[in-house]
Amino acid sequence: MGKIYAILTVVLGITVSNAQEVRKVSGFNHIESVANDGTFLYVGDIGTALKPKNKDGDGKILKLDKNGKVVDANFIKEILNAPKGLTVDGDVLFATDIDRLLAFDLKTGNKLYEIEFNGASFFLNDIAVFDKNTLYVSATDKNKLFKVNLVDKTFVEVVMDKEVAGINGLYVDKKASRLYVNGFGTEGNPNGIVGYINFDNNKFTQITPIEGYYDGMVAYDGVLYFSNWIAFEKKGIIATMSLADNKVSSIKLSELISGPADFTVFRNQLVVPGMMDGTLNFISIQRESLYIH
Repeated sequence: MGKIYAILTVVLGITVSNAQEVRKVSGFNHIESVANDGTFLYVGDIGTALKPKNKDGDGKILKLDKNGKVVDANFIKEILNAPKGLTVDGDVLFATDIDRLLAFDLKTGNKLYEIEFNGASFFLNDIAVFDKNTLYVSATDKNKLFKVNLVDKTFVEVVMDKEVAGINGLYVDKKASRLYVNGFGTEGNPNGIVGYINFDNNKFTQITPIEGYYDGMVAYDGVLYFSNWIAFEKKGIIATMSLADNKVSSIKLSELISGPADFTVFRNQLVVPGMMDGTLNFISIQRESLYIH
């Protein structure tokens, strides 16, 4: 870990803060996404084997309490294969599962409806809510972004002026008329990028030249957080960007994360899945970080 931060300091020209402690909850298989409703956490577990494209029926969505203790190990009764992106909007929990988008009643766990993507993608990933009628969904395998109409259950591709390799994490900033996006890269290469799409013209703007295996993305209290696996081992970090001045940084963690996937902000904490080792990592949000000057 020390070597990684030393490299970041030399290469990026950043100053180092005190490490933030990571509280770890173990015992899961391969968590790809975490969402919350303010009271409970919901985690999407791909299953015993890390096969995100397999329709094997062993995926599940669990309901956890505020500390990460399992409340209901089979909260969603629908047969799932490899649930990835999760998001909560009002009383609805949305989830992607390979080639379909599903909506569930948050109170009962019952399926409300699903939208089939009919071969348009076999790796639907993150979900971002624009409004009650509109979602954005990333298709990592096709390097595509889809806009979903929840009224008539249809979707269209959002054509950008620049392709984001392995497009993954999404976050809507309606005030700034932006959709922040990142990419996991393609063909096993850490050539993913981070930036935003202007809703007015679909123009993509990259916010950092640093490429990587980018995954989760969320904004909270004026800061954009996004995860970077770094490698397919325990080297993952959480990067940040101040929305006020676009300064990019990285939280110095007491323990690096094994595959930091799609995460959430919950009670002033980042709750980050360690997808490779079946853990949930709770990180208190602090202002101290590593800033690029």
